[in-house]
Amino acid sequence: MSQRPMKITVLLAPEEFELFDRYCEERGFKKSTLIVRLIRQHLARESTATSDAAPLRKQATGDQA
Repeated sequence: MSQRPMKITVLLAPEEFELFDRYCEERGFKKSTLIVRLIRQHLARESTATSDAAPLRKQATGDQA
């Protein structure tokens, strides 16, 4: 039984969007595919840096999990 993917919305400042858009276009990435890849890579790095029992923490910079 396959679960249906969940949807998220990401808001970027216009300058950030232009940089990301140009990056994707120059390298042939679809934006959504690259975002998924980046999230997976980040979570994989975080899980290897901490024990599996440790919950995700909010960053001190005010970013929300």
